[in-house]
Amino acid sequence: MDSRNRFNLSMFTLRLVLGCIFLVYGAQKLFGMFGGVGLEGAVKIVEGYGFPEPLLFAWVWAGIELLSGIFLVFGMFSRWAAGALFLVTLVRVWKINLAYGAFVQSGFIEYDLLLLAACFSLMMAGGGSWSVWDA
Repeated sequence: MDSRNRFNLSMFTLRLVLGCIFLVYGAQKLFGMFGGVGLEGAVKIVEGYGFPEPLLFAWVWAGIELLSGIFLVFGMFSRWAAGALFLVTLVRVWKINLAYGAFVQSGFIEYDLLLLAACFSLMMAGGGSWSVWDA
C-alpha cells in the first residue's frame, strides 16, 4: 500500500471512530438514546455549569455533537466538523475536567485530551480522499 492510501485509510479510520463517538454523545443528550440523559438532563448539566439560557446551550451542544459526528462519518465538512467538536470538547475540559484533575479516578481529562488531539488532527489534515465531500 502506498503512502497516499495509508494516509487516506488512517483519516477514514479516525473520522469513522471519532464521528461515531460524538454521534452517540449527541444522541444521548438529544434523545436519551444509549443510556443518555436526554434533553432534560442535558439542560440540567448545562445549567449546573452556569451557562445562561441552558436550553439553548444544551441544544447547541448536543446538536454540534450529533451533526458533526454524522458529518465525520460520511466525510463531509470534516475540518469544520472537527473544529466545532474541538471547541465543544475544549469547553468540557475547561468546565468539568480541570476542576477534578488529570486522571480517570478524578476527572477523566486524558480521554478528552485524546479527543482534542484527534479533532485537531482532522482539522489540520482534513478527512482524506475517502470522503463524500470534504471542504
